[in-house]
Amino acid sequence: MPGGHTNVRPIRPGRRPQHADEKLLRAASRVFAQEGFAAASVTRIAEAAGVTKPTLYARFGSKANLFDATIRYHADAIREQFLAAYDRAAVMHVTDGVREAVDALFAFAAERPDGMTLLFGEHPDAHSAIVKETTEALIQRIAQVVELYAAQGGRSAGGAAPLIAAMTAGGAVSAIRRCLADPSLDPAAVSALTTSFLTAAAQGVDPGLFGLGDEPERSASS
Repeated sequence: MPGGHTNVRPIRPGRRPQHADEKLLRAASRVFAQEGFAAASVTRIAEAAGVTKPTLYARFGSKANLFDATIRYHADAIREQFLAAYDRAAVMHVTDGVREAVDALFAFAAERPDGMTLLFGEHPDAHSAIVKETTEALIQRIAQVVELYAAQGGRSAGGAAPLIAAMTAGGAVSAIRRCLADPSLDPAAVSALTTSFLTAAAQGVDPGLFGLGDEPERSASS
């Protein structure tokens, strides 16, 4: 990092980026997604953004801060987009609800392929605290919807809900990874296949397995 002081404060995680910040973060996204954190250089990112290295350091303070801000930029977007989709899915039939959620993930990946790679790509950089927070937030919301669907059938999904949610999210993300890695695949067709697969899986779950991990009920004599 260059020496000296600057009067421009680094961007703070969690603050909605300004328009100028978004330009820098999108450029950083491309470089980080293609090269990974370790190999990506601030010089390369500055060139991609059309700014100088001092400008990047003034805005973010360090490459690590820039990387965190880039991850947060995409994490905030997917949480807003995906959680809104699940709010809609909660009042739909299972098939329509699954389609709504899967479509939201594929739409995010189409709009922000670099962001999808940084959040869910198979590389060490993906295992940041921000990514874990985001993944857990998505799983928790899916688990709530699973519980709602189970309640419609007069049951409680109990401890099985977060497991079903994790498998659902994992299946959708894996399909998107394949789609991003193979340009010959039609995203719309992959999305439809993913919806069909996850719907069949959801409808085929044995209700007798609900409550997995819950505390067993005590007998009246205990």
